[in-house]
This record gives sequence, structure tokens and C-alpha cells, in this order.
Amino acid sequence: MGAQVPLGAGLAWNQQYMENGGISISIYGDGAASQGQLYEAFNMSKLWNLPAIFVCENNQYGMGTSVDRHSASTEFYKRAGYIPGILVDGMDVIAVREATKWAKEYVLKNGPLMMELKTYRYHGHSMSDPGTSYRTRDEVRIYEIV
Repeated sequence: MGAQVPLGAGLAWNQQYMENGGISISIYGDGAASQGQLYEAFNMSKLWNLPAIFVCENNQYGMGTSVDRHSASTEFYKRAGYIPGILVDGMDVIAVREATKWAKEYVLKNGPLMMELKTYRYHGHSMSDPGTSYRTRDEVRIYEIV
């Protein structure tokens, strides 16, 4: 997971090179946020001020591990340090749409931007992950009601 981020940086480079006004949006999960290839892509994107938006979908769980157990820094929109970032309520589709519209205009003028969509994964990651073994009963019960 996360392999699409360097590809997204390459697509952003192409958009810039072709001068066609396009951008690139790369989406990855919080579980992939600590991979080295992401930081290489962030570095190149900032170095060349590419029109790239890097979106971390933070659903609170990387596979079967909570963010607090797999990441020393859980503010994913601040991870690159040298690329500005914004935190967006990923549970609000209108907020995501408006933030993305703003981000597009931003990256065309200023270079790369990080977005963190803070959301929640209601179920397990896959068929082999029911999502109940690493959550407390209270957490499961609260989100069953929603």
C-alpha cells in the first residue's frame, strides 16, 4: 500500500511539464503513512513545487492496528514538515469537496499540499478481519448504533 504516492508525484511532474493546468491527487491510508517511498515523493514534490495533493485517509486503523500503536506522530497532515497540510473532517462530504476545491487552486500556485481526511472505519479491513479483536466492546457498540 502507498505505492501510488510516488506515481502521483510523477503524474504531477508531467502536469507541470506539459503546462496543462492539471494536478495530481494521491490517496493513501494511515497504515501506509510511514513508508519511506512516501517521503521520497514528498521531497521531490516540494523540491520541484509540483501541483500535487497528498491525501491521507486516516480511518484510525492501519489493517488491525490503531494509529496510536503504529505511528509515533498521528497528525498525518503535518508529517512532511516542509509541505503545508490541512486537516479535514472526512465524515463530512461537503467539507471534503470544499477542501479539495481549495487545495486544487493552492497547489497550482504554490506546489504540493498534504490533506488528512479524519474518518472512521466501521468494519474490519477485509474478510479475514472482522474488526472486533483490536477494538473494545464499548467502541464496537457505540459505532453499531450509528
